[in-house]
Amino acid sequence: MYTLTSPRNLIEDFFRDFERPNPSTTPSFRPAVDVAQVEGGFVLRTELAGVAKDAVKVEVKEQVLTISGDKPAPSYESKGYRYSEIGYGKFERTFQLSESINLDQVEAKFDNGVLEVRLALKPELGPRQVRVV
Repeated sequence: MYTLTSPRNLIEDFFRDFERPNPSTTPSFRPAVDVAQVEGGFVLRTELAGVAKDAVKVEVKEQVLTISGDKPAPSYESKGYRYSEIGYGKFERTFQLSESINLDQVEAKFDNGVLEVRLALKPELGPRQVRVV
């Protein structure tokens, strides 16, 4: 974090970071996930930019949803990274599912680098209309 004392110091500090060799390898990849409640269940969305559809695996086993895959690092001639924020490598995210999720109706769709997993509620646990008398 920078303490902004003057615009000149901020610019100098910014470029000084590029002069320092990065001691670690590139950061690991842990995709961000959003979970939204929708009519009849939930939608889980995760951004997987740079990951091929064939490299993504979605599995449900014993109330646990697992999303895994591999985001390969680019292969170009380099003398090492001077600065790196983009993560690469194998990843895995796991989510404990409620008993109210119908495991037979889990659907996954991958489009433009975004994985969307739809989790349907069991019919008896979903919202229902109550007749008012």
